Amino acid sequence: MNKIKNYRFLFFLLMLQTVSTFLFAQSKKDTTKVINLKGADVTFEKSGVMISIQPIKTEIISSKELRKAACCNLGESFETNATVDVTYKDALTGSKELQVLGLSGSYIQLLTENAPLISGLGLTYGLNGIPGTQIESINIVKGPGSVMFGPDAMSGMINVELKDPDRADKWFINGYMDENYRSELNIDHKIKVAPNVNSFLSFHIDDMFRKVDENGDNFLDMPLVRNINVLNKWKFNNQKGLMSQFSIKYLNEQRMSGEKDFDYRRTYADMSKWAQKINTNRIELYGRTGYVIPSADYKSIGFQYAYVYHEQIGFYGIRKYNANQNLLNLRLIYNMEMNKKHSINIGLSLKNELIKEQFDTLNVDRTESTPGFFVEDTYKMSPRLIIIAGYRADYLKSKVYHTPRLNAKYTLSDQTDLRASVGKGIRLPHVFAENPALLVSSKEFVIAKDIKVEESINYGLNLVHSFTLGFRKGSIGFDAYRTEFQNRLRVDLDSDPLVVNVYSQANASYSNTFQAELTYKILKTVEMKLAYKYLDVQSKLNGTYIRDPYIATNRFLTTFSFESFNRKWKANVGFNTVGSKRLPQTHPHFGTENLPLKSPMYTIVNTQITRTFKSFEIYIGAENLFDFKQNTHLLGSDDPYGPYFDASYIWGPMDGRRVYTGFRYKIKN
Repeated sequence: MNKIKNYRFLFFLLMLQTVSTFLFAQSKKDTTKVINLKGADVTFEKSGVMISIQPIKTEIISSKELRKAACCNLGESFETNATVDVTYKDALTGSKELQVLGLSGSYIQLLTENAPLISGLGLTYGLNGIPGTQIESINIVKGPGSVMFGPDAMSGMINVELKDPDRADKWFINGYMDENYRSELNIDHKIKVAPNVNSFLSFHIDDMFRKVDENGDNFLDMPLVRNINVLNKWKFNNQKGLMSQFSIKYLNEQRMSGEKDFDYRRTYADMSKWAQKINTNRIELYGRTGYVIPSADYKSIGFQYAYVYHEQIGFYGIRKYNANQNLLNLRLIYNMEMNKKHSINIGLSLKNELIKEQFDTLNVDRTESTPGFFVEDTYKMSPRLIIIAGYRADYLKSKVYHTPRLNAKYTLSDQTDLRASVGKGIRLPHVFAENPALLVSSKEFVIAKDIKVEESINYGLNLVHSFTLGFRKGSIGFDAYRTEFQNRLRVDLDSDPLVVNVYSQANASYSNTFQAELTYKILKTVEMKLAYKYLDVQSKLNGTYIRDPYIATNRFLTTFSFESFNRKWKANVGFNTVGSKRLPQTHPHFGTENLPLKSPMYTIVNTQITRTFKSFEIYIGAENLFDFKQNTHLLGSDDPYGPYFDASYIWGPMDGRRVYTGFRYKIKN
């Protein structure tokens, strides 16, 4: 522990010295005489959220939208978004998951710059591993999406685009601190290596060291986290058809939670105090190279690679947890255009995964090699109709799985687009990595031996219409999707409150979702967003369909964003209303009066004000402004080594109001 602290202190001094050096250089630079040429100022107002013109509906969240919140990491980047829900997995570790179409985050294909990096062990805490300041944009697709990126997208796909070395600011610094003394420092630097080579270097440090126990159960409401994140990207473009990009990233995180009085410098717990501690080391190497063939019209070839090493070592109570993952993904794509109507992608993929996972006396080791083939045709049938037909085959667990997908877009008018999609998805589940709440519980595990590949079919229909009313722009959209599972991993919390039954279930689960969203500039400086979402997610239990636990049937989102005419002041406020959720049956030991079978409806209010100067921004805000929280989120906390201890009973926020402030400073190229 002391070694880590010393390393972080030296690292902070290095960053402080770097900051002071270039600030001094900038102050000297400002004394230089500048000659301004007279001309017209052209301003382009970029929307915070956009819908792509592609046949596959893609919602693009830009960096402008991300700055409306503190956005400390990927898991905190969807506060103003209605499509993606962010929920806690348990009441201790602080692990979060993204949900699309009411389904667990494991059914979302998470990509970083089109590379499948966040999966397996990385899914538990992977959302904390991407700082918000490194993100350029986030692309969200509902349903299965394109076959090129793999068969894993079942409820949707989220692709995170990080800052581009060509377009990044020369220097960027972000500092953040909230009332619980959670602090963060981000420093980004662009380096012009050669005329055709640019490099981007990003340092990220965050620290949450204050012990918070507002509900008085002697357990931390939020985990103690220390995170160091270093990213280096390289990009080469010879302007003659060859482009190559390479990235390397290292992450070290220490995450601790449990009883407030535990000495977290220790490397193990005993029966006197319950605590959890996980140390993570993660290395990511990924890149892509593309070449446009000069001797042929509209033909190109691309190669993408990604390697991840992920290691987690620690304990949950007196039970040790040791795990590591080696993940390799390769993809080769050949593109050609025919008759100006067909754009065809043909390719091969390979996924190799080795996971060694030990929890107490349970060993869950796995080695999988999944080769795949895919072909996809984008057919411009007419100026108004575009169809994308895709097919892929993957060899997994001694069987070939076929995943066909079809997407279509019909332009009803210049302002109205209608899209439809249907497609299949498959994935191999990870029992412990995707269900961390199982590890912070005294429940008995009953895991079936014949865990099967999960399979589903998704159907979707959406309509987007842009309009102008009172000389101000707006848009309205409607989405309807249904997901049917042929096979699904069932984590059964209802059959026995003291037992977690894990098994594969055939033709016994579905998800129906409907979403309506309206955006409109009610004033020239004020934009409003209204969204409603209905979720109907059910699975069979003893032959009868029941709603999945911890899924809100109704959700409402209302946001107002203000930006002054001179763009020096920005403010926004968001109201996120979460409807009632079904809760699993608890043990009679806890009674029924204080632990109902349904959670209450609640509203979370977030707000932020930003003042912009020439190259400096300062912001202040509050999350959960009215301090709503779930007071009882740990069952059996008075006897954590007893049979009733359970941290999975989480339906609402655990931390209350959080006031924060921060700054952004940048030097443009």
